[in-house]
Amino acid sequence: IENALCNTLYGQRTGQGETYAVHEEMLCVGDFSTGKSICKGDSGGPLVCYLPSAWVLVGLASWGLDCWHPAYPSIFTRVTYFTNWIDEVMRLTPLPDPTLAPHTRSPPKPLRAAGLPGPCAALVLATILLLCGSCRLAVS
Repeated sequence: IENALCNTLYGQRTGQGETYAVHEEMLCVGDFSTGKSICKGDSGGPLVCYLPSAWVLVGLASWGLDCWHPAYPSIFTRVTYFTNWIDEVMRLTPLPDPTLAPHTRSPPKPLRAAGLPGPCAALVLATILLLCGSCRLAVS
């Protein structure tokens, strides 16, 4: 949703004592047909889009009214707005020294998610299956 429309929607909320504004470093995302929105505790969660050959992180859950007001879109941090900053931090962050890693004699056992019979990959696969589509909002 264009930020201008999002600001119009949020601007109609009066009497709540708070001001809501969507700026250029933010993405306004909503699906009025399904009523999906981010909820308390979703902050930092991904908004991903599937491009021809890969999933791309587009946004990070930031704020919204709450799950009970799906007429109001959710607001995400626009990842592309911070690309230069991310690149700079990565450039200034030294790679870990592999000689400082602990030595093991046998390969580590696969990680298992609590309560699942298989390796952690099953949890990852389930998450990817939930995100199928061109662009999905990951909600709790």
